[in-house]
Amino acid sequence: MNSKITIPIVIGVIIVIIIVIVGVIGITNQEITENKIENKIENKWLKSGPFELDRAQYNVGEKIFLSVKNIPPNDKGTVEFLRPINDTHHTIHIKIPFDGMSKSNFNNYFEPRLFMYRNICTMDDLAGNWIVKFTGTQYEDINFEILNQSSSWDKRTFEPVC
Repeated sequence: MNSKITIPIVIGVIIVIIIVIVGVIGITNQEITENKIENKIENKWLKSGPFELDRAQYNVGEKIFLSVKNIPPNDKGTVEFLRPINDTHHTIHIKIPFDGMSKSNFNNYFEPRLFMYRNICTMDDLAGNWIVKFTGTQYEDINFEILNQSSSWDKRTFEPVC
């Protein structure tokens, strides 16, 4: 009589285990799908005319990638990356000249770093809302953000330099 009671209990336990496993797999697949969607949103290129940045947000220590495709021959000027000083003021961090007559496509990247001689002493000096201006053209500015954090893979400490 014990075996007749035991078999339905064992079958019931197996069914419950299968239901739990299927539920866990379903939740995990949903989380993976949501993460993929989030990554696609984060990696959306920012564009202004022939100029593109690869992302809207960066961590301190990450390279900022500028791609330029098909500059019209009559476009000549400078790409200026403006670093925030405070909530209302910016300063030129780097300038990249361009001339569509001599070169219509190019890529450029740089990594904003701590520099004592430029008074960029801490991560706070790099973090904030940056502006990319295209002087000499009518192209709209591009805005992006550097977060006050480093990437998990980046083992540098970004200790203050001044």
